[in-house]
Amino acid sequence: MDLKLLLVRRIVLVALACFVAGSAFTLFRTVVSVKAQNARLAESVGRQLDLQLVRIKSALDISGRFPDWDLVTTYALQPGQCVQLLDAKGAVLRSSCEGVNSAAITTPNWFFEIYKRLIGSEASVTRQISYRGVSEGTVVASSDPVATAGQAWTSIAPMLGLSAVLIATLCIVAYWVIDRALAPTKDIIAGLNRLAQGDLECRLPAFRLSELNRISEVINALSRDLAKVTAERSELARKLVDAQEQERLHIARELHDDVAQQLSAISAVAACVRGKVQRSDASAARDASELEAMTSDLMVSIRKTLAYLRPSEIDDLGLIQSLRDLVEKHNTLAQGATHYTLETRGHLEDLSAEASAHVYRIVQEALNNAAKHANAHNVKVVLNKFRDKGAYKIELAVDDDGSGSSARNKNSLSGWGMIGMRERVLALSGRFAAGPNPAGGFGLRVEFLAQSGN
Repeated sequence: MDLKLLLVRRIVLVALACFVAGSAFTLFRTVVSVKAQNARLAESVGRQLDLQLVRIKSALDISGRFPDWDLVTTYALQPGQCVQLLDAKGAVLRSSCEGVNSAAITTPNWFFEIYKRLIGSEASVTRQISYRGVSEGTVVASSDPVATAGQAWTSIAPMLGLSAVLIATLCIVAYWVIDRALAPTKDIIAGLNRLAQGDLECRLPAFRLSELNRISEVINALSRDLAKVTAERSELARKLVDAQEQERLHIARELHDDVAQQLSAISAVAACVRGKVQRSDASAARDASELEAMTSDLMVSIRKTLAYLRPSEIDDLGLIQSLRDLVEKHNTLAQGATHYTLETRGHLEDLSAEASAHVYRIVQEALNNAAKHANAHNVKVVLNKFRDKGAYKIELAVDDDGSGSSARNKNSLSGWGMIGMRERVLALSGRFAAGPNPAGGFGLRVEFLAQSGN
């Protein structure tokens, strides 16, 4: 929920609670006033009847005149007010009531129902009539709930309209004030979104409110620390991957310059031996032929290892030709079941040797994953160099239209090959994304700043 609406809603709830409390207080005061009127009436009537009993007991009056209710009728009763005299058994001996004009009372039914449930007969007052400890009856003064509720509603109704206007005005003013006060939060949210998208250079401005300004300071400090850690991590990853490539190159050179040459010498010697002995000892010739064949197979294996450790095409023919040969190799192995294509844009030959090696390895791993898991008809590799904001960028995309198995996405996103690709992209200080495409299949995206080999 929007913070401004949440705060306004709570302010409205507080205002409504205040209104309810004020209405309850007004209702309570009305009941207290009505009860006080009934108490005065009951006390006055009770005193008159007590005096009449004293006169009767003193033989100054006849008992048949008790109660002398004509005296009671001289009191001015309020509209809806009643006074009764009950005997010791609770039977009504005398009763007087003042009528109420129901047509003049505009109390809503819902308010009247609430009044009856909350108040009921709380306004009634009783007074005992006795002489020398002997009860002669009970005076009950009460008020009609309709009249009492009408009196309470007359006091509350003006508050209702005024409160509605005040609450509406309060909502508008509170929303405007809160909107002005929380306006800087838009900048904070925008900054957080930029940080979430990887823009670690984003900084928040200073704010007038101390709480928001403290948030800005903390976020800026965190973004600076995160940018520093990310840069250090990228540099470390670059050094590690570059060291790995240098080690691969060293091993490849050693195999080529030492082991491969020795195997070539062995093969030549075996051929010489075979030529010398084939006329005199057939078995020796067969042994020499087997030795020559084994040496040839070993040389083929070493050449494959050399190609894996460091494809010579990258150094000899360049990145583009190496990728074309790699794509053509996969087309040959697929035998038409899958069609691999390569599309390049921009001048890519001036990439550094390290960046070219990383791009080649990423494409190699992506094509291997597609061949193993994608079950695709088409696999497309797009390598693009373009200018953006004064700098050249490299964008690599590998997409397939395959389905594969349900475990494909999990394996593709968490396997060692994917980890290796992420490390290479991190070494290039680039961005990496991989996952299912919206239209189906699987896609991989890599983007990094181009570094010239010069």
